[in-house]
Amino acid sequence: MAEGKLGISVWFVLAVAFFSVSDGYGTGAPAPACVTMRPGHLNGGVAVNPQNSTSPYSIVVGDEYTPGRTVSVQIVGPQFRGFLLQARRPGSTTPVGTFSNAPADTKTTECTTADSSMTHSNAGQKQNITLTWNAPSTGVGNVQFVATVAEQKVTYWMNIQSAQLMQASSAILAKPTYYVIILCLLQSAYAMMK
Repeated sequence: MAEGKLGISVWFVLAVAFFSVSDGYGTGAPAPACVTMRPGHLNGGVAVNPQNSTSPYSIVVGDEYTPGRTVSVQIVGPQFRGFLLQARRPGSTTPVGTFSNAPADTKTTECTTADSSMTHSNAGQKQNITLTWNAPSTGVGNVQFVATVAEQKVTYWMNIQSAQLMQASSAILAKPTYYVIILCLLQSAYAMMK
């Protein structure tokens, strides 16, 4: 009789361990994913690799940011269950800025500093979510958002990148504005009238 109870206990412990390991991370990305953006999902004890195909997801942002201000960031595409999103300087793995106002089914998480990343808070379906990023109070130059999005535990895409956001002051220097062009035209017209 004791052997039967022991056998049932062992099977119960093994089943719980298997399902907890193979279930992915239903409450958010794990800490090791902060740098690699790899979720570490397992399927039957075997590591799941990211998809090689073009991601059906995209990150939608504006053209520029102003230090100390907020930026709306959208993850757009079909329904998904999990994600990890960071703002980074191009070529860097260190997050910059913070996230706030986490919508339903999402949460901020700490990767190097508090609230520096955004992830899912459960494994429920999500689609076309809008997140709030707080730019650092002092400019850090151009930034871009990088994400891993998991449609399912065994189907995920890594290194999804937004277009680069230019820091507002550098944006003015990097591209001519219509005001400058109009001013030049007016000055030329005035000089011709003399």
